[in-house]
Amino acid sequence: MTEKTKPVSIRLAREEINQLRARAYSLSATVSGVARDLIRTGLAGGDNKALADRLMLIERRIVALEQQGQEMHARIQSIDQSTRDLFAMFEALLKALTGESTGRPA
Repeated sequence: MTEKTKPVSIRLAREEINQLRARAYSLSATVSGVARDLIRTGLAGGDNKALADRLMLIERRIVALEQQGQEMHARIQSIDQSTRDLFAMFEALLKALTGESTGRPA
């Protein structure tokens, strides 16, 4: 069961109220519901500095993953080239052993 809530009254500038109304309209929510959600988010550590820190951490992780992806791509290309070289050598060996390179029938 959730804890009972109590009403709180706050004063906002007319522009801030208009912003709340616009946000509520875009979310199909009430002004009180949007204000409540914004306050709860702020109380839960959703302030701008915390958000900026989290975004910076995410950006660092993305950069690290991108670098790993590039390294993996280079490895795959190297393996692919080695495989093609081995296949070409195998075909040349097979032709040499079957006599196809000298034009003799097998």
